[in-house]
Amino acid sequence: MTREQQWVVLFLGSFLVLFFFLTSQPFSPFPPLRSVGADDFIRKETGEGELQVEVDGSVYRRGVYPVARGESVLDALEKAGGIKDKISLSPAILQTKIEKSCRINVMPEGEGKGKITVGPLAPQKLPLLSIPIPINTASLEELMTLPGIGPKIAQAIIDCREQGGKFTSAEDLFRVRGIGSKKLAAIRKHIRVP
Repeated sequence: MTREQQWVVLFLGSFLVLFFFLTSQPFSPFPPLRSVGADDFIRKETGEGELQVEVDGSVYRRGVYPVARGESVLDALEKAGGIKDKISLSPAILQTKIEKSCRINVMPEGEGKGKITVGPLAPQKLPLLSIPIPINTASLEELMTLPGIGPKIAQAIIDCREQGGKFTSAEDLFRVRGIGSKKLAAIRKHIRVP
């Protein structure tokens, strides 16, 4: 076979493989959860008492689920399809009430036992999930996820909060050097002020 014929065979073989993968349906023993539409990317307002909980680890459907304030960790795990791998977990942690948006991770520890950690969501996920950032308790990393807020202004917000007391309204942010009416308008819908 000549070099030119080898290239033709390679090209046709690559084309057939690509065609096969693009036209075949992926096999999954589980039915699809739901299709994603354009509405999924529109900013959703979180209802009063509704939180966003990311469930990860040894569960059947990892993801982010809406949970009512006061629901238990077990309720969030059930929304994620339940615990897989027949892991035994502490009943005390399963009955813990969820009071703010968080991340729940289920980890096997061997011999049928497991561990659950409940921690804060990663700061960069808060805007994506339309979770307003609490301006009076936000960390530097959380503040930097706000539109137009870099490390200097984020640190200025923290310094102003520590020196002048907590912010009581969004307009109190005018005390921070670098925040004017345009910047406040840009971040207003992304922050929460008690």
